[in-house]
Amino acid sequence: MISMIVWEVLSLFGNIWVWIILTLASIVFFFLLTGEKREYIVFFLKRILPSVFLARFFTEILKQVFRIERPCLGLNFCPSTYSFPSGHASVIFAAVTTIILKKKDKRLAAFLLIFASLVDLSRLMLNVHRIEDVIIGSFIGMISALSVEKVFQKWGSRDLNPGHRLPKPRS
Repeated sequence: MISMIVWEVLSLFGNIWVWIILTLASIVFFFLLTGEKREYIVFFLKRILPSVFLARFFTEILKQVFRIERPCLGLNFCPSTYSFPSGHASVIFAAVTTIILKKKDKRLAAFLLIFASLVDLSRLMLNVHRIEDVIIGSFIGMISALSVEKVFQKWGSRDLNPGHRLPKPRS
């Protein structure tokens, strides 16, 4: 049987605080790196990060709307927030869906989907979510990533470059 420590480590990949730390590190590395390596940081900041935060935003709204208690309620290790939908599932699926949309590599997609599913499974194995929590959370993550991708396709050419000017509105 897989140790609980493995499930706890897998679960970290869906934790929003891990993504906030990655964001801060990315900003630092952005100024330290040059060339092609810098493009990975830009991809993270402009595509993955908005998908992750959008997924987490909608998850938090739905948690307040539904107010479903966790299956571990009353146990010492149980988080104090609501269960439905899973924020970890929404975050990890937002991230992997964004990467899959960008890379379009079937092997990478299979690996990432298995990995994200293991993160979801970790939430079940740690008894902090029910199956419906992680399924809906996963869908929220995928929809968030697809939404950010659509926005990026429409507005992505209008980068946030300081010298770039948006066209004047027609009168």
